[in-house]
Parts: sequence; C-alpha cells; structure tokens
Amino acid sequence: MAEIVMFIHDGFEEVEALTAVDVLRRAGVGVTICSMTGSMVLKGSHGIKVLADADYDDFEGPADVCGSFDGMVLPGGLPNAFTLRDDERIIRLVGLFDSEGKIVAAICAAPCVLERAGILEGRKCTSYPDSLSSQNKTYVEDSVVTDGNIITSRGVGTALDFALEIVSKLCGEEKAKNVAAQILHAK
Repeated sequence: MAEIVMFIHDGFEEVEALTAVDVLRRAGVGVTICSMTGSMVLKGSHGIKVLADADYDDFEGPADVCGSFDGMVLPGGLPNAFTLRDDERIIRLVGLFDSEGKIVAAICAAPCVLERAGILEGRKCTSYPDSLSSQNKTYVEDSVVTDGNIITSRGVGTALDFALEIVSKLCGEEKAKNVAAQILHAK
C-alpha cells in the first residue's frame, strides 16, 4: 500500500488538507497527518481542529521520514504555508523527497515551499495567485499541474481534482476514476 505524509502547522486550509486525506484513504493510500508544531491538535485557518497522526519529532530525522513514505502533501492556508516555507526541516524534506523521485504535492499558497526549496526551476507549476515569485517563468493557471513527481494546484476550489491527481500518480488513472465515480465527481 502506498503511504503519504501530510505536513501541517496551525493555520492550514481545512478543505485542502481534509479533502486530500479523505480521497487518498478512499483509494487505499495510507495517510499520516504529521504535526510540525509539537502539538497533536492542530487548528485550521477557519478554527476547525484536527488531530495529527504523528509529530515530526516521532521520526529519527529526514532520512527516516523519506524512507517511510512514497510522497508528501502540503496544504495551503495562512499562516501554514508561510510557516512551512520558513521551516528548514520541511525545506530539507522537500529536496530529499524530490531527489528520490517521490511525490511532492502542494496546493494554494504551499507551492511557495517548493519554490524556496529550489525544486520548481524549469518545471511547470501553479498556485494561488501571487503566491510564487514573479520570476517563476513556468507558472501556468491550470487548476492542477503535474510535472514529473511534482503536483501543484490553485486552492480550495481545485482540492478534489488535486487529490484525485495524487491518487492517479500513486495508484493509476483507473483507481482515480473509480474513486471519482464513487463520490459522484464528474471529471
């Protein structure tokens, strides 16, 4: 079974995070919500509290995290996206997952984390408007953009398509179509 880790801080966008968790689990993908705050209770940007499955300190370091998962998901929301962008542990993990060809998925403002990690150079990507530097010449306004192992998306309104794209990448297009049909998503 494929395994994904979702890193979040307080101020995460609830729809983006929980849609990805729900859709991935429906597809049979293991998802570990990993707190970067030291607390197992995380508060979303709209006051919804979520219980994490793990804390970053439960792992023995970046190699342990990367070796345990097939990819990572970074939801947006503020200040979550900027807190993740400024967290050197996450920047290191993004680079490590990318160098191993594992899925690195970010939505809304969270692609700024990938930009800070230096992995968007020469790759197509998208994000919430104005979340990336104006020098990013590979930016497109599609709802979901996949370039190799990198998956980016625009925001809450694209969360379902983002999650289904991750399923497609991990489990195949047929599995993504089956999950979409189960939830009555006309794609």
